[in-house]
Amino acid sequence: MSVNELSERFNVSAATIRTDLDVLAENGKIVRFHGGAKLIENRYKQEFDYQNRKNLNSTKKKTIGSVAADFIHSSDSVILDGSTTALAVAQAIHNREYLRNITVMPFGIWAAVELLGCEDINIILPGGYLRHSSASITGISLIDTFDGLYIKKAFLGAWGVSVSQGFTDRHLQEVELKKRITQKADEVIVVVDGSKFGQSGLASYAPINLDNLSKIITDSSAPQEIIDEIRGIGVEVIVTE
Repeated sequence: MSVNELSERFNVSAATIRTDLDVLAENGKIVRFHGGAKLIENRYKQEFDYQNRKNLNSTKKKTIGSVAADFIHSSDSVILDGSTTALAVAQAIHNREYLRNITVMPFGIWAAVELLGCEDINIILPGGYLRHSSASITGISLIDTFDGLYIKKAFLGAWGVSVSQGFTDRHLQEVELKKRITQKADEVIVVVDGSKFGQSGLASYAPINLDNLSKIITDSSAPQEIIDEIRGIGVEVIVTE
């Protein structure tokens, strides 16, 4: 419907309608177009929800992903989880044309798509269940995927980061998968924007002082007191600008 039609129907100003439509669009209820809005069809809702998550703090995630990709070297084997920050790492890898013979196992469909066309990147797609809400791959069958594989580095996001709870997530299958990844990878690098610090998900997938955790990469919006606390127990935290 158009803004004018809604304004007449509800007897409010066009400016009020525009403001209300913007709020509904931000919450994933409608799609805005010039002069009006329409409801989201079910088949587009998953992609829209994911785009909302990806766009949240997108500039910060892009910078975090770029810094994280600097720690990837030719011939590395890499895991990327299904988080939108790990997607930013995939986008940065795509732009590193000097990297050769990289093997990447992405647990997010969009990260796999991002790496298509990169001839020097070998992509291993894990089997499992595709979560509609996050476009990530989970499931018990994934455990067998790791057998016989050598994983040099794993880049993992988190719903929450704190000294007391460690790295947490909201979905139990995601938690179990990330636990398995932390056991398998030589080096774990956590990539999270500053909003995740001091938050806690449903369950922890690793303690803050995980033995093979090499670093946390975040941005300058992360609370300084929490950063100092984490650094105080010997964990490297890289804060991007």
